[in-house]
Amino acid sequence: MLASFKDAGLCALFAAVGLTVNLTWCTLAGHTPGFTDALASLGIPVNPRAFFLAGILIMSVIFTILPRKTREVDASLWPAVALLACMGTACFAIASSQSVFSPVILSIGGLLLFGIGYFWLTARFVLLLARTQTYFCTIVCLTFSLVVEPALVAFVEHSPHAELQVSTVVLMPILSAALFQCARHAALKQRSSEKSGGRTVFGIPSRPRTPSEAEGRNETSNALILIAAASLLLATVRSLSFVGLWGEGHMDAVGEPSMTSNPWLWLGYAAALAVFSYVALGRTANWPLRLRFQPSFVTIIITLSVSMILAGDSHADPALLDTLMRLNDSFSHLMFWAIVSILLDISPTPSYRVIGIGASLYAAGSIAWVLFLGNADAVENLIVIVIIYVLAMASMHYSWNKRENESEDEPSPSAANVTDALEKRCAEVSKAYKLSPRESEILVLLAQGRTRTYIQEELVLAENTVKSHVAHIYTKLGVRDRQDMIDIVLDVAENKE
Repeated sequence: MLASFKDAGLCALFAAVGLTVNLTWCTLAGHTPGFTDALASLGIPVNPRAFFLAGILIMSVIFTILPRKTREVDASLWPAVALLACMGTACFAIASSQSVFSPVILSIGGLLLFGIGYFWLTARFVLLLARTQTYFCTIVCLTFSLVVEPALVAFVEHSPHAELQVSTVVLMPILSAALFQCARHAALKQRSSEKSGGRTVFGIPSRPRTPSEAEGRNETSNALILIAAASLLLATVRSLSFVGLWGEGHMDAVGEPSMTSNPWLWLGYAAALAVFSYVALGRTANWPLRLRFQPSFVTIIITLSVSMILAGDSHADPALLDTLMRLNDSFSHLMFWAIVSILLDISPTPSYRVIGIGASLYAAGSIAWVLFLGNADAVENLIVIVIIYVLAMASMHYSWNKRENESEDEPSPSAANVTDALEKRCAEVSKAYKLSPRESEILVLLAQGRTRTYIQEELVLAENTVKSHVAHIYTKLGVRDRQDMIDIVLDVAENKE
């Protein structure tokens, strides 16, 4: 895992720091003294975090419904999104100290922009890592951010001036956007000589799928079940942690010892996260997807159970309880993004839609907890988590058994073998007729029977661009339609034999 992080170089370093800035930005806005005063004076009947989550939900739904359009406008809109996130954070901070606008309306509008910007910036980092670096590198970067964020939050909170805290938080979206650009340029330099097979992200050649990952495309249904379970799990666990409701339990409040008040607790937290990342997420990378995240689920359930036992003990150390709750929340956070990064690699679904589906489920589930279930007993939350786990595992085992039974009834070559053979034949045609790399990629999709609309979505190309490439392919092959093109592909294979 560490070797993967080292190979990624500056890209991984900038991305890890950028993710840390994003987490710190969110935590400080919800829990530091510079913002809790604003929270307390608003008098909103629901916890303000619900509106932040609504911003995430809005943006994630856009990602889900319009993935191609979102990707097309990303390069031109990201500076505006970063500025809007700064404005939203500032509006939230000053809403109660001004009289020009309604404090409640200004606060809600600011929180919506805050949520939109936070999700957009975080999604870009995860997408960049998942598509240009290894799975292990992505996990290392996420782990780094979760380890460093509590210490960074505590450092900012010790500032004696609330105005300095607020100013620092307001500028964090700009810093995050700048770090992303640094990570992007580092990845572009790293992969400029690599061949991506036509897959790109932010103008960078994507890391090609390995054979095992290509075969994993058959596991997409299991991955979708996992991402749904992980989204609801994260929403449920977060409702019990200190980040679940804004304005409560900030890091080093007087009379409320926290994890960062004891360096040994923080070091234990960091070590536990590292072990979880390596053992539960790293060492299980070659397991079947239906089994791969069972250790993670079980670990989270055990950690939550221990936390509940300590919460019921009046003599328990509050700082230790805080550490366990943060650890449980971080485990869930890591597992959620690990599943998203896997689905980004194995699924033909557009990348923005994959992230949008996961985030929208998480945001909707979190809003439900904040609005309706926030007062639920801890035991009830644990029961919900166990139910989520059981349903997810049962669904995956059912789909696996069904696929195995179908395979026994109809013995035939696997889809992966057929796809590999077809791609090899198309490669021979591309070489023989001197097709460009993009034309070669479109040739494979055409030979697979894909429609032009599908090709547009998969490669994120305009309709006219696809038509132009198809016309060039037909011209170079000297054919008039797809059937003649397929005949050429088969003839090349036969001639080679």
